[in-house]
Amino acid sequence: MRKFKGYMTLEASLIVPMVICVFVVLIFFTYYLYGRCVLSQDSYILAFRASINKTAEFKEDPEGYVAAKMDQVLGNKYFGSEKPTVHTRVNGKEIIVTGSNTVRTKAMGRYFLKPKTGWDYIAAGKAKKLDQIKHMRRVKRLKDIAQRSVG
Repeated sequence: MRKFKGYMTLEASLIVPMVICVFVVLIFFTYYLYGRCVLSQDSYILAFRASINKTAEFKEDPEGYVAAKMDQVLGNKYFGSEKPTVHTRVNGKEIIVTGSNTVRTKAMGRYFLKPKTGWDYIAAGKAKKLDQIKHMRRVKRLKDIAQRSVG
């Protein structure tokens, strides 16, 4: 009976690097998913806060509000990638905040599983600028007028 001396066979020398590459790709994929989810959440938070903003400084300027509060909302939670770039667009009463980012995947070089273009992701959040209190007061006033005219 021969004792195992710890030599790596040809099959193991091919399989072990492939398994390591798969684990590295899985780690990068989790960075991608995490960043995409957080960017989606942050885009919506920025759009929503800009839609309900009542401060005198940014009342009619949602783009300025998003630009001012962007660093505070985005923070330092994007590990495995850079800080995202954020763009704001106003379409009537709708505020659309779009963010984009790239996962840093330079550790894999150009191995067989890593995409050569990089892992970019885009997320958008939108919110309508509604004045709910004003709307509710108007409905109540119309209701009161209707009751007085009928009764």
